[in-house]
This record gives sequence, C-alpha cells and structure tokens, in this order.
Amino acid sequence: MYVKINDQLYHFHRIRIELLDRNIREPYRFFDKKTIRELLQHQRYQYLREKVYSEYKEILDLPAGTALYHLKLNNDSFYKEFLNRYGDLVYCHFNVKGNESLLNKKGVYLIIMDDHIVFAGICNNKFKLRFNQHIGNVSPKACYRDGTATHCHINAKIADYYNDSNIYFQVCPLTDLEEMKLVKNWIIDRFEPLWNLRFGNDVIYSYN
Repeated sequence: MYVKINDQLYHFHRIRIELLDRNIREPYRFFDKKTIRELLQHQRYQYLREKVYSEYKEILDLPAGTALYHLKLNNDSFYKEFLNRYGDLVYCHFNVKGNESLLNKKGVYLIIMDDHIVFAGICNNKFKLRFNQHIGNVSPKACYRDGTATHCHINAKIADYYNDSNIYFQVCPLTDLEEMKLVKNWIIDRFEPLWNLRFGNDVIYSYN
C-alpha cells in the first residue's frame, strides 16, 4: 500500500506476525531491579509516598514486582497505582517475519486489522528490534508508570484480536525523524486509528 502526502508517495510493505505464546499475565511481578522504596524516588511515583510510608511500610524494601503481586493476591487494588493504565492486561508473545533487509531499517509502521489501520507509530531504531523485543514481548518494566504504556497497550490489543482477525504490520522505511513524524501524524489525522492512545479529544502522538 502507499499514502500520498504533498505529492510524495510513501510505500508501505507488509510484515507478517507469528504468534508464539498467548494468555501471558502479570509480567510486572517479575520486575526485581528496584524495591518499592526505590521506585518512590522517581517523579512519577511521588504522589504515592505519603500513603505507602503510612499504610504500606511492610512492602517498602520488597522487590517492586513481588510487592505488587502480593497486594493483588490480597485483593488490594492499590497495586495498580504503580502500573500504567495498560500494565495489568492479558498479553501475548509474537515475532515478525519478512524481508530481513527491510526489518533492519527504521521508519513509520502501521498495524492493520481486517484491512483497517488501527495504529500508526514511528521507529527510530530497527523495525525488527521494536517489534520482536519490545511490542511483541512485554517486559516487566514496561508495565510500570515509568515504563512504556504504548507497548503494553498494542500487545494486549493484538492478543485480544489475533485469533478472530487478520492482523499484520506495514512498514515504510525512512531515515529522517521529522519526516517520520510528518507521515505518522498525517496518517493519524486522516484515518484516526482506533489504537492510538487518546484522552478526551486529544491524540497522544507517542513516538514509541
């Protein structure tokens, strides 16, 4: 497929998704590089400090993942405060198949579901790295407030729709970051992809 922007044609090439595993739950519980006390030093968790120090002292020096999973098992929804809004969904593990030369380039990528563009993003690294190691394999750290909500969000959507829909990537190799942003934002404005993160009427132009 291609899109035409200001008389410039941008060609997109199809990349196949291969599902390796599904029904992956609670990867956040495996994050052990920081304790809750250490997480609370980060700006995104500052608003939780007072509550944790007064009501949850017993978890302060536990590995973050262990602490949050303990809270969840005890039906304490406070654990969600440490996660991004997509940090506790059902995920899958997938990789991509296609032309290796193409996958080792960077540029704009689309996710197509049943012939509709549902997501547009940019990749300023190798497509293969972004798809296989980040979007296709949600890391424990990605689930947290200072992680990557976009990866969790997209992965969970693919996990949810993969069996009943035809889902694949389309990639357009580009080298200039500003051109990538132009193409991506034009596609979002033109097609309003359903999976691009939105809050109210505002589109979050995440460049992940």
